Amino acid sequence: MAEATKNPLKSRLAAGKLSIGGWLTTGSPQIAEAMASLGFDWLALDMEHGSADISQAEAVFVAAERHGVVPLARISGQHRDLARRLLDLGAGGLIVSTVESAADFREFALSCQYPPAGRRGVGLSRCNRWGDDFGPYMNKFQPLLVPQIETRAGVNAAADIAAEKSVDALFLGPYDLSCDLGHPGDFDVPAVMDAIQSVKTACRENGKAVGIHQVEPDAGALQGRIDDGFTFVAYCTDIIAMRGALGGIRSITGSTS
Repeated sequence: MAEATKNPLKSRLAAGKLSIGGWLTTGSPQIAEAMASLGFDWLALDMEHGSADISQAEAVFVAAERHGVVPLARISGQHRDLARRLLDLGAGGLIVSTVESAADFREFALSCQYPPAGRRGVGLSRCNRWGDDFGPYMNKFQPLLVPQIETRAGVNAAADIAAEKSVDALFLGPYDLSCDLGHPGDFDVPAVMDAIQSVKTACRENGKAVGIHQVEPDAGALQGRIDDGFTFVAYCTDIIAMRGALGGIRSITGSTS
């Protein structure tokens, strides 16, 4: 795995540099490696909505690292034991879904940091090369921690969440947010646009990166997100990209299924 004492993604975001990642909903290491070879900075394995289990997560992390790509995982903030296990397996950081208060995220972050700063248990595992890098990893490595803002409550608390020392970026979930605001999938209505702007402002005022998921495989839309000031951007998903590439078959088969 990557050198245990370094987390290049944290320093990149802290410096205000652009970082684009891919999104995995399956636990296939072959798909992960194929995506990693395209030049993404990171790959996030979705363990909230995706199908991967913990063993597949480890294989995906290994595949990503072969191309110098930082492996991340998206999980629920309620799954603190899973967070610890994923970090032990070599995750460079975690995207945490549906964060709605600074206090809740502060508690979650403690489970990701070693004593005396936090409560993460110590194990000889892949993250520290099974003990060979125990000291450097324990003393210097810090996981990337990214709360996901997906609800009205999260938007209202965004400034307080962004102010947390452990937070590297806030990440907008546009579909969930639009649903919670009563406009499913409609990102151009004032309520959704104002909520997104509020989160961006919270990040700017606290010196944190702001992220979003550009789900549709549209390079122009991706560039638009970048032009709008997002510096931590997930692009498409493995399955959506595959379906987009193969969707032309419908014009031949006439299938609507």
